[in-house]
Amino acid sequence: MKTKLVLAAVVFQVLALAYMAAGREWILHTGHTIYLRTAPVDPRDAMRGDYVRLDYPISSVPRALWRDGLADRKDKADSIRPDTPVYATLNLDEDGMAELATLSDRRPATGVFLRGRTERFYSWNMAGALPVRYGLEAFFMQQGSAAEVERQRWKEMRGVPLIVEVAVGRDGTGVLKSHRWDALGVTLTFDNVDWPSAPRSAGRRSVIAAAKLVLTNHGPQDLAIVDLPGGRSFTLIEAARSGKDEWRWVGADQPAPTAQPENIIVLKPGQTHLVRIDLRDPAWFVEKTAKPLAAPVRESLSALRDDWTARFRFEYRPPNRVASHALPNALVLWHGRLPSRAFTPRGDVD
Repeated sequence: MKTKLVLAAVVFQVLALAYMAAGREWILHTGHTIYLRTAPVDPRDAMRGDYVRLDYPISSVPRALWRDGLADRKDKADSIRPDTPVYATLNLDEDGMAELATLSDRRPATGVFLRGRTERFYSWNMAGALPVRYGLEAFFMQQGSAAEVERQRWKEMRGVPLIVEVAVGRDGTGVLKSHRWDALGVTLTFDNVDWPSAPRSAGRRSVIAAAKLVLTNHGPQDLAIVDLPGGRSFTLIEAARSGKDEWRWVGADQPAPTAQPENIIVLKPGQTHLVRIDLRDPAWFVEKTAKPLAAPVRESLSALRDDWTARFRFEYRPPNRVASHALPNALVLWHGRLPSRAFTPRGDVD
């Protein structure tokens, strides 16, 4: 009798796995195809084989995008239990590239959406973003392939997003199909100046004066970029590890200048373009977000050199297709958002 129960349990598990596999296979062949920009981390798990660990911008959802029952819990976010089912509504561009529109605990009636589950939200992170997993965080590959992707990430493809192709079922289930490197990458370094008031004990006696952002065409075809005056093709955003936003770029609400023909630059395959941003220019200062004052204090990034929690990143944001359709070389103009690696006011880059 005991043997029969064990056999029955094994058969049930096999059938359940077969059912799940069949469902995922069906989605692969019939699901709606979308693309997500991501970056690979942690390439190997010795117990499970080679895979690339993936991290997505849509996996960290700011409160402004919470809807329905989630919106009702904005002031008591730590009451959101781990593994709560949620649905990420997506906006798709003409190429199927997806960006997060909203996150809800109710299944959308229409549109393309991904089903996910929340992860633990700690009470000390009450001002932060809600972490969500979608079952797309591990991409299994052939033996050795994941390690090669990770090597490329830190070498010739440094600063280049990995794009994954995802099939999405009618219930929001996502299944990974393939991956490729994006055509455009960005790397970040700094120009430093002496810090006259640095204490003798300071390990670094300089501060960042300017950011040097290098855009590189990693694709096989010509690629056009936009370089607006004053570095305004980029925006500055906070990237605090806690998820709590304490600083805000003073230019966040100011629209970028309209791109002109002379701002368009065509990069041949392998060609680079340098954008230098003077961080001593008040246009690139930041201010506190909490309890805004009538005249908020504005600081340069170098003034925050002793704030060990402050982290930022630049993000390249060219005009969309509608705004750039009349520009020269519009057909090869790169579209989307391309973030740099995060950095501290002391000039340390992740």
